[in-house]
Amino acid sequence: MNFADWYTDLMEIRRVRVEKEGALTRRQRVAAAENIPCRIYQSKGDAIRMSQTAARVQQRDKLACAVTVDVRAGDELIIRRGGALNKPGPMIRAFAAEPTLYYEPAGGTSLGLEHQEIPLEEMEIVKGDMEDGTETEAGTAEESPL
Repeated sequence: MNFADWYTDLMEIRRVRVEKEGALTRRQRVAAAENIPCRIYQSKGDAIRMSQTAARVQQRDKLACAVTVDVRAGDELIIRRGGALNKPGPMIRAFAAEPTLYYEPAGGTSLGLEHQEIPLEEMEIVKGDMEDGTETEAGTAEESPL
């Protein structure tokens, strides 16, 4: 199997850059690369966690992409599921751990299996409903059947 045919998602890599303005030093996330073919292929999601203030989703996935892609631990990745197939899949925001590189074996026939695997960490606060482009609180007392 050729991994290039397996990449059904697209990702954007955002990296922290140091910017200096006179005596002020600022760290800011900026886009380092866009529209990179990739694939989330293994998901380990916990159940949604509820608390008095917010509901949280935490998930651990793995992502595969070409070994030539410069992904570093701590990079923020915005992944559009199905993006390489022009499908309207969900957007996922995750942070990269240290990549593991898998190169083609030397002396053999090129099988197209060279890739890197990147463990991802996703942690998001579940948002409420959207009305007219503004966020509203889901489950307010007025909407609650109890």
